[in-house]
Amino acid sequence: MTEATAHRVRPAGDPLRRALELVGDQWTLLILQSLFLRFRRYEELRLRLGISPTALSGRLRDMVDAGMLTRVPYRDARRTRHEYRLTERGLELWPLLICIWAWEREWVEGRREVLPTLIHLDCELATSAPLGCAACGRRVDARDVRAERLDSTGVAAATASKRFRRKDAESLAGDPMMFFPDTMELLGDRWSTGLVVSALLGCRHFSEFERELGIGPSVLSARLSKLVEVGVLRTGTAKTRTDARDYRLTAKGLAFFPALAFIAEWSRGFEVAGQEPDITLHHVECGNRLRPMLLCDHCGRPLTRTSVQFGGVPSPKR
Repeated sequence: MTEATAHRVRPAGDPLRRALELVGDQWTLLILQSLFLRFRRYEELRLRLGISPTALSGRLRDMVDAGMLTRVPYRDARRTRHEYRLTERGLELWPLLICIWAWEREWVEGRREVLPTLIHLDCELATSAPLGCAACGRRVDARDVRAERLDSTGVAAATASKRFRRKDAESLAGDPMMFFPDTMELLGDRWSTGLVVSALLGCRHFSEFERELGIGPSVLSARLSKLVEVGVLRTGTAKTRTDARDYRLTAKGLAFFPALAFIAEWSRGFEVAGQEPDITLHHVECGNRLRPMLLCDHCGRPLTRTSVQFGGVPSPKR
């Protein structure tokens, strides 16, 4: 992915940061997935996820405040309670969950054997749901995209979210649809997400990442090492710089681009009137702004929320 810089004024507010703070939280992603699978009541969510009441209440409140959920009253035997339903803003995130599933199934060892297939109901065939450009209908990957940024805009890292405890991860590991270990190394950590975005924008060297993110050397070193360990980055020898190494995205790292493209597109919903996005993606081949969509790799048609279904898992409908 190549980069260009636009000389425009950035109004107050940071939609991309806000989007990453929401969907870059591990519990929020799992709550979102559960809601798509029709687990809507507080106790259903708490028992399914094994999440503490404090953590669950906080995430649900944040999602309601962001316009992703609405509270709907219902009556049980004793009193009126509320269940949580996805709004249109929340429903717009279904492609992100599909991208996470597709990436884990393709790139994380052992996941293909345990994750279900995705069936395109229109052609009744299993699909890997590749990324497409809504303007021209063609398939797209990270190499086909140019990123345009506001002048002097760095990649802002989202506010840190509370990390999973080991016992939280262990309790979810028995259900393959609730355990996305490599994804959580990227979206579950604000610095790791920033590093991947920076690498997509062309950063290669330690000093470039340090300057782009405003991150401390020890934290940067630890995150780079972790991303190398999980196979998202690879290291090489820097030949023309004082930096000892350069860091480049692997095929696995580049393949995570669709998830980030959908987050960037979804973040535009937080823009205020007249606000320019920090980062705009352009499809080089057709020259239009990239409006991401998912395609069926068999019939070539766009996938919709109601035209796909996981094998053995309820269809993610409203």
